[in-house]
Amino acid sequence: MARTQLETALHTLLDLLDEAVAANGDKNALSLRLDDGSTTSWSYRELDRRSRIAAWRLRALGLEAGDRLLTWSPSTPDLPATYFGAMRAGLIIVPLDLRMSPDAIEGIVRTSGARHLILGTGRDAPDPREAGLDRFPTTAVEALTADPDASFPPDWEAQQAAWPAPAPSDLFELVFTSGTTGTPKGVMLAHDNVVASIETFHRIVPRMEHRLVSLLPLSHLLEQAVGLFYALSVGADILYVRSRNPRVIFDALRDQRVTSMVVVPQVLDLFWSAIEREVAKRGRETAFSRLRGVARHLPMGLRPRLFGSIHKQLGGHFRLFLSAGAFLPPALQQGWEDLGVTVLQGYGATETGTGSSTRLDDHGLGTVGRPPEGVEMRIADDG
Repeated sequence: MARTQLETALHTLLDLLDEAVAANGDKNALSLRLDDGSTTSWSYRELDRRSRIAAWRLRALGLEAGDRLLTWSPSTPDLPATYFGAMRAGLIIVPLDLRMSPDAIEGIVRTSGARHLILGTGRDAPDPREAGLDRFPTTAVEALTADPDASFPPDWEAQQAAWPAPAPSDLFELVFTSGTTGTPKGVMLAHDNVVASIETFHRIVPRMEHRLVSLLPLSHLLEQAVGLFYALSVGADILYVRSRNPRVIFDALRDQRVTSMVVVPQVLDLFWSAIEREVAKRGRETAFSRLRGVARHLPMGLRPRLFGSIHKQLGGHFRLFLSAGAFLPPALQQGWEDLGVTVLQGYGATETGTGSSTRLDDHGLGTVGRPPEGVEMRIADDG
């Protein structure tokens, strides 16, 4: 069987970034929607530059290859730059979830042996004092990726170019996940593990222009693997939105002209409830229900024409959700697909990076699909 371009070209996530920069250059890669409605953006080339700056500063902190690095921050362009910078410096990322309890964080810090914390900033950033980390060695994420200062030698880029590149089997991240036990355990992820996952996403997600709004935390592998690494590999334009106010999010969807999103079912339900409230406010419940019944018998490409006002609020180009992380109610999936938005449902484990997923040509209700090519799964005797 012929190997794909991705399989032959990529060995590590830094290879992925190099190829993305070469292909997309000055195209928007990462943006952040600010509280005043304005947006700051980094191109692919700027993301690469900032990651190299972050790598130099991490080494300047005295961190060495194999050291664990805590990251605890809302999603901003600085956070992926920190991730890639840590990879360049040979460090192992240990992302903390913003909602983790102090006890869970204390256990992760102790178990991981982390030496430094990269902390988010802003009004929605975590407070290290609440987790007993107020005296832990800490650097603000924006300071880590800021332009070089007087501490950088003139030839720092040449020196960095001589650093050893990571091997595909090198560990780059410890993701602490509770699974079904309630006690977070560290899952070891190597470059080749996640690169293999990205290859499966290339087989599942259609080739299209991807403009994403990222809502899930980058501390979770789902958002990292699909909403960041895969998205960068296909030249996506990714917008981070910190607010969870549906009105703010819908404004971001419209302004971004979003085409696709990675979500958990709770987000799908949040959006759907907002649509239903707007329909009720306009007294259009009966008409909305009838149109859904008609749309269900039309090809997916024609359905958005029946719901023009809704799609206008979504930016006019929204076509795809990828949902994972919890059970997706079939009625919720059906509602979105009535509007002409395909909902693919995935299932997997952090340890494997991926599992199974439905596809554009096979996305029935109540199923997580079949394992894609390259993934082997089985159902145990006990179900």
